[in-house]
Amino acid sequence: MKQIIAFIGLFMPQNAIAFARWGSASELRATVNGEENLTTLDVLSLDSIRSTLIRQEETVIFALIERAQYRQNRIVYEREGYGSSLGKPPGYQSDGKDDEELSFLDFMLIGTEILHCGARRFTSPEEHPFFPEKLPSGPMDALPSLQYPNDLLSPVGGANEVNFNKKLLQKYTEIIVPSICKGGDDEQHGSTTLCDIAALQALSRRVHYGKFVAESKYRSNPDAYQKLVDAGDAEGVMKLLTNAVVEEQVLRRARLKAATYGTEPMLTDLPKIQCSDMASIVAAAAASAVVAAMEALDNEHLAKGKVDPVAIESVYRDIIIPLTKDIEVAYLFRRCGKEPPAEYLS
Repeated sequence: MKQIIAFIGLFMPQNAIAFARWGSASELRATVNGEENLTTLDVLSLDSIRSTLIRQEETVIFALIERAQYRQNRIVYEREGYGSSLGKPPGYQSDGKDDEELSFLDFMLIGTEILHCGARRFTSPEEHPFFPEKLPSGPMDALPSLQYPNDLLSPVGGANEVNFNKKLLQKYTEIIVPSICKGGDDEQHGSTTLCDIAALQALSRRVHYGKFVAESKYRSNPDAYQKLVDAGDAEGVMKLLTNAVVEEQVLRRARLKAATYGTEPMLTDLPKIQCSDMASIVAAAAASAVVAAMEALDNEHLAKGKVDPVAIESVYRDIIIPLTKDIEVAYLFRRCGKEPPAEYLS
């Protein structure tokens, strides 16, 4: 029974899980209202970070599903793709020597990051800009500064500044988009770039959580990592931080979630919901999720969803997990006082 509940819980929305655990909506509201407010220190505790990694799977997968509804629209990734200059977005920081043309995605992404920079997004240790050199020096003066834990990441060797977004952006446009989107152009270029930005920000946050994971692993075994780094043994560091069992669980979970979230509810196969009773709604949703999950293992059903679950699994296997581990290696080398090997430079 515990295994069945755990399996169904994998696909239940967080609010539904909370409801099932805590009782009626009024009781839930009372519980929430009775709790003390959280601070940024609470939200970014190491315990919170570990649980966040799994929750981020939903964010990443939903973002990729949204992007998959449009064609590849390669023109948005090409500099001078529209035959004339797009100019620079408002707030763009230039040294006067930067005359490189921007692609439409670059233009929109830089403009978004400029806006988000003003709202303090990149003061958070879990957020990383794609174009840090093009952004203002800091957030708007009117906003109060936020207090973050000063011991989550180490500043030694610039470890906390590791940023692999340039590599991520290249892999996204050259590998991920072709793997989840149909070829061709549908003229929905604005919507395409908005989906791209949401997906890129979600992917960036996910892979750079590798720095938090690396710090946690370092603290659990500092001598072993220091010895490997001193010897310049990047392969040894990679081997020590790798957990093949966990990686396999991540891949399986990503495929199942993609199959579930990318499939329309099969209303004809579900029990009728006679009232607004939450238990009935949760049961119906769980039944649909279980069927979709089982079909994820059947290749005949894979093409029916909004996105190919195998493609999402491949994104995790070939890009997200390897890039996360590269970030971990780069962080650990800097954390131990040495420059990482060339293949681990951002």
